[in-house]
Amino acid sequence: MPTMQDVAKKAGVSLSTVSHALSGKRPISEETRQRIQQAIEELNYHPNELARRLANQQSRIIGMIFPRLANNLTVMQLEFVMGAIEAADQHGYSLLFSPSPMDDNDLTNFARGGLVQGLILMEIRLDDPRCEVLSKQGFPYVMIGRTSNPDGISYADLDFVHATSSAVSYLVENGHQKIAYIDYAPFLVESGYGPAIRSLEGYRQTVNKYELPEISLACNPTSLAGYEVVKKLLYDHPDVTAIITLNDNAIAGMYQATQEAGLHIPDNFSYIAIISSRRAEMFMPTLTTMDFPANEMGQAGVELLIQRLENEDARPIHKLFEAKLTMRQSSGPASKL
Repeated sequence: MPTMQDVAKKAGVSLSTVSHALSGKRPISEETRQRIQQAIEELNYHPNELARRLANQQSRIIGMIFPRLANNLTVMQLEFVMGAIEAADQHGYSLLFSPSPMDDNDLTNFARGGLVQGLILMEIRLDDPRCEVLSKQGFPYVMIGRTSNPDGISYADLDFVHATSSAVSYLVENGHQKIAYIDYAPFLVESGYGPAIRSLEGYRQTVNKYELPEISLACNPTSLAGYEVVKKLLYDHPDVTAIITLNDNAIAGMYQATQEAGLHIPDNFSYIAIISSRRAEMFMPTLTTMDFPANEMGQAGVELLIQRLENEDARPIHKLFEAKLTMRQSSGPASKL
Protein backbone atom coordinates (compact mmCIF):
# COMPACT_ATOMS: atom_id res chain seq x y z
CA MET A 1 0.00 0.00 0.00
CA PRO A 2 1.50 3.37 -1.03
CA THR A 3 2.21 5.92 1.66
CA MET A 4 2.45 9.70 1.82
CA GLN A 5 6.25 9.26 1.70
CA ASP A 6 5.88 7.42 -1.64
CA VAL A 7 3.81 10.32 -2.99
CA ALA A 8 6.46 12.82 -1.87
CA LYS A 9 9.24 10.81 -3.53
CA LYS A 10 7.37 10.41 -6.81
CA ALA A 11 6.39 14.09 -6.94
CA GLY A 12 9.92 15.18 -6.04
CA VAL A 13 8.84 17.20 -3.00
CA SER A 14 9.20 16.95 0.78
CA LEU A 15 6.84 14.99 3.00
CA SER A 16 5.68 18.22 4.63
CA THR A 17 4.79 19.70 1.21
CA VAL A 18 2.51 16.74 0.50
CA SER A 19 0.97 17.21 3.94
CA HIS A 20 0.34 20.90 3.22
CA ALA A 21 -1.21 20.03 -0.15
CA LEU A 22 -3.61 17.55 1.45
CA SER A 23 -4.50 19.74 4.41
CA GLY A 24 -4.55 23.16 2.75
CA LYS A 25 -2.72 24.49 5.80
CA ARG A 26 -0.14 26.42 3.77
CA PRO A 27 -0.19 27.75 0.20
CA ILE A 28 1.83 25.90 -2.41
CA SER A 29 2.28 26.63 -6.12
CA GLU A 30 -0.22 25.29 -8.61
CA GLU A 31 2.53 23.46 -10.48
CA THR A 32 3.60 21.67 -7.29
CA ARG A 33 0.00 20.85 -6.42
CA GLN A 34 -0.54 19.29 -9.84
CA ARG A 35 2.62 17.16 -9.51
CA ILE A 36 1.41 15.89 -6.16
CA GLN A 37 -2.06 15.17 -7.50
CA GLN A 38 -0.60 13.29 -10.45
CA ALA A 39 1.59 11.20 -8.10
CA ILE A 40 -1.45 10.42 -5.95
CA GLU A 41 -3.43 9.22 -8.96
CA GLU A 42 -0.57 7.17 -10.41
CA LEU A 43 0.10 5.47 -7.08
CA ASN A 44 -3.61 5.10 -6.29
CA TYR A 45 -2.86 6.61 -2.89
CA HIS A 46 -5.78 6.87 -0.43
CA PRO A 47 -4.87 8.46 2.91
CA ASN A 48 -6.65 6.78 5.79
CA GLU A 49 -8.51 8.72 8.43
CA LEU A 50 -5.57 8.84 10.81
CA ALA A 51 -3.30 10.11 8.04
CA ARG A 52 -5.83 12.84 7.21
CA ARG A 53 -5.93 13.84 10.85
CA LEU A 54 -2.13 13.93 10.96
CA ALA A 55 -2.00 16.02 7.79
CA ASN A 56 -4.45 18.41 9.39
CA GLN A 57 -2.34 18.37 12.58
CA GLN A 58 -5.34 17.21 14.60
CA SER A 59 -3.81 14.18 16.28
CA ARG A 60 -0.36 15.77 16.78
CA ILE A 61 1.51 12.58 17.67
CA ILE A 62 5.29 12.36 18.00
CA GLY A 63 7.33 9.24 18.71
CA MET A 64 10.22 8.50 21.06
CA ILE A 65 12.45 5.55 20.12
CA PHE A 66 14.19 4.56 23.35
CA PRO A 67 15.68 1.04 23.08
CA ARG A 68 16.34 -0.44 26.52
CA LEU A 69 19.96 -1.19 27.42
CA ALA A 70 18.84 -3.57 30.19
CA ASN A 71 15.69 -5.52 31.12
CA ASN A 72 14.13 -2.52 32.82
CA LEU A 73 14.08 1.25 32.53
CA THR A 74 16.22 3.00 35.11
CA VAL A 75 15.06 5.97 37.19
CA MET A 76 17.08 8.22 34.92
CA GLN A 77 15.45 6.81 31.79
CA LEU A 78 11.99 7.23 33.31
CA GLU A 79 12.86 10.87 33.97
CA PHE A 80 13.67 11.30 30.28
CA VAL A 81 10.29 9.88 29.33
CA MET A 82 8.33 11.88 31.92
CA GLY A 83 10.04 15.09 30.86
CA ALA A 84 9.15 14.37 27.24
CA ILE A 85 5.52 13.56 28.10
CA GLU A 86 5.18 16.79 30.09
CA ALA A 87 6.63 18.91 27.30
CA ALA A 88 4.51 17.23 24.62
CA ASP A 89 1.36 17.80 26.67
CA GLN A 90 2.25 21.46 27.23
CA HIS A 91 2.50 21.96 23.48
CA GLY A 92 -0.67 20.05 22.63
CA TYR A 93 1.03 16.89 21.34
CA SER A 94 0.81 13.24 22.35
CA LEU A 95 3.91 11.09 22.80
CA LEU A 96 4.16 7.52 21.51
CA PHE A 97 6.94 5.70 23.39
CA SER A 98 8.72 2.63 22.00
CA PRO A 99 11.29 0.88 24.24
CA SER A 100 12.09 -1.81 21.67
CA PRO A 101 15.16 -1.80 19.40
CA MET A 102 14.34 -1.37 15.71
CA ASP A 103 16.29 -2.52 12.67
CA ASP A 104 16.29 -0.46 9.47
CA ASN A 105 13.09 -2.06 8.15
CA ASP A 106 11.24 -1.63 11.45
CA LEU A 107 12.23 2.02 11.62
CA THR A 108 11.30 2.63 7.99
CA ASN A 109 7.88 1.08 8.47
CA PHE A 110 7.34 3.01 11.69
CA ALA A 111 8.27 6.31 10.07
CA ARG A 112 6.30 5.71 6.88
CA GLY A 113 3.22 4.26 8.55
CA GLY A 114 1.57 7.65 9.01
CA LEU A 115 1.21 7.23 12.77
CA VAL A 116 3.70 9.86 13.96
CA GLN A 117 4.74 13.23 12.57
CA GLY A 118 8.31 13.07 13.81
CA LEU A 119 10.69 11.06 16.01
CA ILE A 120 12.99 11.59 18.96
CA LEU A 121 15.89 9.13 18.87
CA MET A 122 17.47 8.03 22.16
CA GLU A 123 20.58 5.97 23.02
CA ILE A 124 22.62 7.41 20.17
CA ARG A 125 25.78 5.79 18.85
CA LEU A 126 28.59 7.83 17.31
CA ASP A 127 27.78 6.22 13.96
CA ASP A 128 24.05 5.58 14.28
CA PRO A 129 22.41 3.84 11.28
CA ARG A 130 18.96 5.09 12.33
CA CYS A 131 19.97 8.63 11.44
CA GLU A 132 20.92 7.63 7.91
CA VAL A 133 17.62 5.76 7.45
CA LEU A 134 15.50 8.73 8.54
CA SER A 135 17.60 11.33 6.73
CA LYS A 136 17.30 9.44 3.44
CA GLN A 137 13.52 9.43 3.85
CA GLY A 138 13.41 13.11 4.74
CA PHE A 139 11.51 12.19 7.90
CA PRO A 140 11.67 14.75 10.74
CA TYR A 141 13.68 13.66 13.76
CA VAL A 142 15.92 14.98 16.52
CA MET A 143 18.31 13.28 18.92
CA ILE A 144 18.75 13.13 22.68
CA GLY A 145 22.43 12.37 22.40
CA ARG A 146 24.48 12.99 19.29
CA THR A 147 26.49 11.23 16.61
CA SER A 148 30.11 12.03 15.82
CA ASN A 149 28.89 14.33 13.05
CA PRO A 150 25.51 15.81 14.05
CA ASP A 151 25.56 18.74 11.61
CA GLY A 152 22.10 19.41 10.22
CA ILE A 153 20.20 17.65 13.03
CA SER A 154 18.97 19.20 16.27
CA TYR A 155 20.00 17.49 19.49
CA ALA A 156 20.07 17.80 23.26
CA ASP A 157 22.91 15.98 25.00
CA LEU A 158 24.88 15.87 28.23
CA ASP A 159 28.51 16.95 28.07
CA PHE A 160 29.88 13.58 29.20
CA VAL A 161 33.50 14.63 28.64
CA HIS A 162 33.03 17.53 31.04
CA ALA A 163 31.19 15.31 33.55
CA THR A 164 33.93 12.69 33.97
CA SER A 165 36.67 15.30 33.74
CA SER A 166 35.07 17.29 36.57
CA ALA A 167 34.68 14.14 38.68
CA VAL A 168 38.37 13.25 38.25
CA SER A 169 39.45 16.82 39.06
CA TYR A 170 37.33 16.87 42.22
CA LEU A 171 38.86 13.61 43.44
CA VAL A 172 42.41 14.74 42.67
CA GLU A 173 41.80 17.97 44.57
CA ASN A 174 40.83 15.75 47.52
CA GLY A 175 44.08 13.82 47.40
CA HIS A 176 43.12 10.75 45.32
CA GLN A 177 45.95 9.56 43.10
CA LYS A 178 44.61 6.25 41.81
CA ILE A 179 41.10 6.61 40.39
CA ALA A 180 39.28 3.90 38.41
CA TYR A 181 36.54 4.44 35.84
CA ILE A 182 33.83 1.81 35.28
CA ASP A 183 31.97 2.15 31.99
CA TYR A 184 28.85 0.61 30.48
CA ALA A 185 28.72 -2.93 29.05
CA PRO A 186 31.51 -4.05 26.69
CA PHE A 187 29.16 -4.37 23.71
CA LEU A 188 28.05 -0.75 24.16
CA VAL A 189 31.62 0.51 24.26
CA GLU A 190 32.51 -1.58 21.21
CA SER A 191 29.44 -0.36 19.29
CA GLY A 192 30.34 3.30 19.81
CA TYR A 193 27.59 4.17 22.29
CA GLY A 194 27.99 7.93 22.71
CA PRO A 195 27.80 8.31 26.53
CA ALA A 196 30.22 5.41 27.08
CA ILE A 197 32.79 6.69 24.59
CA ARG A 198 32.63 10.34 25.63
CA SER A 199 32.74 9.59 29.35
CA LEU A 200 35.82 7.43 28.86
CA GLU A 201 37.39 10.19 26.78
CA GLY A 202 36.86 12.74 29.57
CA TYR A 203 38.34 10.36 32.14
CA ARG A 204 41.40 9.61 30.01
CA GLN A 205 42.09 13.23 29.18
CA THR A 206 42.00 14.24 32.81
CA VAL A 207 44.03 11.44 34.40
CA ASN A 208 46.63 12.04 31.70
CA LYS A 209 46.64 15.75 32.52
CA TYR A 210 47.40 14.94 36.16
CA GLU A 211 49.86 12.20 35.12
CA LEU A 212 47.86 9.54 36.93
CA PRO A 213 47.50 5.88 35.91
CA GLU A 214 44.57 5.01 33.68
CA ILE A 215 42.38 2.21 35.04
CA SER A 216 39.15 1.72 33.07
CA LEU A 217 36.85 -1.28 32.86
CA ALA A 218 33.60 -2.10 31.07
CA CYS A 219 30.76 -3.64 33.09
CA ASN A 220 27.45 -5.24 32.25
CA PRO A 221 24.38 -3.49 33.72
CA THR A 222 23.70 -5.84 36.63
CA SER A 223 24.51 -5.85 40.32
CA LEU A 224 26.37 -9.15 39.94
CA ALA A 225 28.53 -7.74 37.15
CA GLY A 226 29.32 -4.69 39.28
CA TYR A 227 30.34 -6.92 42.17
CA GLU A 228 32.64 -9.06 40.01
CA VAL A 229 34.26 -6.10 38.23
CA VAL A 230 35.07 -4.25 41.45
CA LYS A 231 36.26 -7.42 43.19
CA LYS A 232 38.75 -7.99 40.35
CA LEU A 233 39.67 -4.30 40.27
CA LEU A 234 40.59 -4.27 43.96
CA TYR A 235 42.58 -7.50 43.58
CA ASP A 236 44.56 -6.14 40.61
CA HIS A 237 44.87 -2.58 41.98
CA PRO A 238 44.62 -2.69 45.79
CA ASP A 239 45.77 0.93 46.04
CA VAL A 240 42.78 2.33 44.12
CA THR A 241 40.97 4.82 46.38
CA ALA A 242 38.06 5.97 44.20
CA ILE A 243 35.69 4.89 41.43
CA ILE A 244 33.80 6.98 38.90
CA THR A 245 30.93 5.27 37.06
CA LEU A 246 27.82 5.96 35.02
CA ASN A 247 26.64 2.34 35.16
CA ASP A 248 23.86 2.82 37.71
CA ASN A 249 22.44 -0.71 37.38
CA ALA A 250 25.73 -2.14 38.67
CA ILE A 251 26.40 0.20 41.61
CA ALA A 252 24.79 -1.94 44.33
CA GLY A 253 27.17 -4.79 43.50
CA MET A 254 30.12 -2.39 43.37
CA TYR A 255 29.30 -1.22 46.88
CA GLN A 256 29.09 -4.80 48.14
CA ALA A 257 32.48 -5.74 46.70
CA THR A 258 34.07 -2.65 48.23
CA GLN A 259 32.65 -3.39 51.66
CA GLU A 260 33.64 -7.07 51.51
CA ALA A 261 37.21 -5.93 50.83
CA GLY A 262 37.17 -4.18 54.21
CA LEU A 263 36.93 -0.67 52.73
CA HIS A 264 34.55 1.86 54.25
CA ILE A 265 32.74 4.46 52.14
CA PRO A 266 33.74 7.30 52.32
CA ASP A 267 36.37 6.93 55.10
CA ASN A 268 38.84 5.14 52.87
CA PHE A 269 37.09 4.75 49.52
CA SER A 270 35.08 7.17 47.39
CA TYR A 271 32.46 6.84 44.67
CA ILE A 272 31.14 9.40 42.19
CA ALA A 273 28.33 8.43 39.80
CA ILE A 274 27.15 10.21 36.68
CA ILE A 275 23.43 9.56 37.10
CA SER A 276 20.16 11.23 38.03
CA SER A 277 20.19 12.84 41.47
CA ARG A 278 16.94 10.99 42.34
CA ARG A 279 18.69 7.66 41.91
CA ALA A 280 21.52 8.77 44.22
CA GLU A 281 19.33 8.71 47.32
CA MET A 282 18.54 5.01 46.84
CA PHE A 283 22.01 3.87 47.90
CA MET A 284 23.57 3.77 51.35
CA PRO A 285 25.81 5.66 51.70
CA THR A 286 24.05 8.08 49.37
CA LEU A 287 25.95 8.75 46.17
CA THR A 288 27.92 11.84 45.32
CA THR A 289 26.87 12.55 41.74
CA MET A 290 27.50 14.52 38.64
CA ASP A 291 23.77 15.18 38.32
CA PHE A 292 22.22 14.20 35.03
CA PRO A 293 19.33 16.61 34.14
CA ALA A 294 17.30 13.85 32.48
CA ASN A 295 13.87 15.48 32.89
CA GLU A 296 15.07 18.75 31.38
CA MET A 297 16.74 16.95 28.49
CA GLY A 298 13.56 14.98 27.75
CA GLN A 299 11.65 18.26 27.58
CA ALA A 300 14.31 19.78 25.33
CA GLY A 301 14.09 16.86 22.89
CA VAL A 302 10.34 17.36 22.44
CA GLU A 303 10.69 21.11 22.04
CA LEU A 304 13.40 20.72 19.41
CA LEU A 305 11.24 18.29 17.43
CA ILE A 306 8.18 20.54 17.62
CA GLN A 307 10.26 23.45 16.35
CA ARG A 308 11.35 21.25 13.45
CA LEU A 309 7.77 20.19 12.68
CA GLU A 310 6.28 23.65 12.86
CA ASN A 311 9.08 25.38 10.96
CA GLU A 312 10.81 23.06 8.52
CA ASP A 313 13.19 25.85 7.50
CA ALA A 314 14.43 26.39 11.06
CA ARG A 315 18.17 25.96 11.55
CA PRO A 316 19.29 22.97 13.66
CA ILE A 317 19.73 23.70 17.36
CA HIS A 318 22.39 22.01 19.49
CA LYS A 319 21.90 21.98 23.27
CA LEU A 320 24.70 20.64 25.43
CA PHE A 321 23.93 20.32 29.15
CA GLU A 322 26.59 20.28 31.86
CA ALA A 323 26.27 17.93 34.82
CA LYS A 324 26.59 19.49 38.29
CA LEU A 325 28.50 18.00 41.21
CA THR A 326 26.27 17.24 44.21
CA MET A 327 28.09 16.16 47.36
CA ARG A 328 26.62 13.31 49.38
CA GLN A 329 27.96 10.56 51.61
CA SER A 330 29.96 8.42 49.15
CA SER A 331 33.00 10.65 48.68
CA GLY A 332 35.69 12.02 50.96
CA PRO A 333 39.34 13.05 50.99
CA ALA A 334 42.02 10.45 50.42
CA SER A 335 43.76 11.71 53.55
CA LYS A 336 41.33 9.61 55.62
CA LEU A 337 43.08 6.46 54.47
